[in-house]
Amino acid sequence: MKKHVVASKILTGALAVAMVASVPGMSAINAKADDQVTISLYTTVPGHDEDFEKFCADFMEANPDITVNYIAYDSSEKQKWMTLYASGEAPTVSLMDAVDIRENIENMAAYDLEGDDSWIKDQVDDSNLAIFKDDNGSVYGVPNSVQSMGIIYNKTTIEKATGEEFDPSTIKSNADLDALCQKIQDGGVSPIMFTGVDWSLGSHFLSQVFNGIQGDEEAQKAFVEGIKDGSIDLKTNDAWNGVMDTFDIIAKYNYNSNDPLVGNTELDGQAMAKGDVAMWFMGDWGWSYLEAVANADDEYGIMPCPLTGSEDDAVNQELGVFPAKGYCVDGSQNDEAQQAAGKKLVEYLTIERAQDMSDALSIALPFKNVDVTVASPLANATQAYVADGKVQSTYAFSALLPSDFWSENGAVMQQYLVGQMDRDTAADAIQAYWQAQN
Repeated sequence: MKKHVVASKILTGALAVAMVASVPGMSAINAKADDQVTISLYTTVPGHDEDFEKFCADFMEANPDITVNYIAYDSSEKQKWMTLYASGEAPTVSLMDAVDIRENIENMAAYDLEGDDSWIKDQVDDSNLAIFKDDNGSVYGVPNSVQSMGIIYNKTTIEKATGEEFDPSTIKSNADLDALCQKIQDGGVSPIMFTGVDWSLGSHFLSQVFNGIQGDEEAQKAFVEGIKDGSIDLKTNDAWNGVMDTFDIIAKYNYNSNDPLVGNTELDGQAMAKGDVAMWFMGDWGWSYLEAVANADDEYGIMPCPLTGSEDDAVNQELGVFPAKGYCVDGSQNDEAQQAAGKKLVEYLTIERAQDMSDALSIALPFKNVDVTVASPLANATQAYVADGKVQSTYAFSALLPSDFWSENGAVMQQYLVGQMDRDTAADAIQAYWQAQN
């Protein structure tokens, strides 16, 4: 394992400089010779060791009583994390996938949202904390970033096709989406597209049946349980039929209708960049397919995918936003002083260095009261929805869908898309999948 040694200069009346010897896989970043607390940070973000080392050095300069040992990224990620625990070297703070935190929650220290950690409640929408909670509602993780899924749009293409200014907030129902698609098509442009891969259709689109349209996380849990025990019949469910009405609208105008299952995100990105298609059901990560080919003068954004026919349903204007990774604090091998210092580091990384973190990692942040500009116009749009509180809970997507949900049910959605299965048959297949989970 490569060794990193980072020196930090601390001014406390006089200049004090100290170096701490490094150990394999860990950069010992010294804050002050007579430091009172030593903690460690482990992240699962590849290619950003230097960024996190710099953040740690800056943190120690501001907090000379705390030394942070940064543990370098390891491609085994979770395996490395578990090895550290097994060897009695559990990191004080770890940046991990939400599922890893939940599966090891017994080792974690809860955040005190009514006390020293009340900033979390002020900054993070509860929908982005839900997947980091235990059954008693205690929070064990703070999200470092969020992604969104919805409809990417090329505003410039839409306006050229329709001859009208486009405001995404005017799309308040799937009927509005249908009308917009018709206007774009009348202007000689393909309105919208699916990328017909199982993860997009079976995970991202289909998960909308189980997410915020059902309500909060408890309502989403109850809905899934009802599907499993048969007390809810999916094919007669209003949410299912609303979401599938939207699916049918997109399928009707699908740019890829001649070959619906082609599933090539690179080609789809090129088509949007050329102005051949105006909208795309995808997520804000779609900028990675657009960035290199997009016209610099075109305006891009992402908007909620409307899921019902009623303009009164708030979910139609709420973006599906979900946390990617979160900061957890060890409570099994780090004492109370280390835990307190670790939580202070978490607040520093997430709030005090919000813009720097976004710039370094090219991510949208889940914090409501920070002023951050993101380089990606799609992630920047996600950031704006978060700041405005116009996000829906994606608890089911993040916490309730089994690991094979996207592949098993993606195949169902693909068959439905190409007309090999009608809506009721698709509903029965998806319900049978859930009932097999009991």
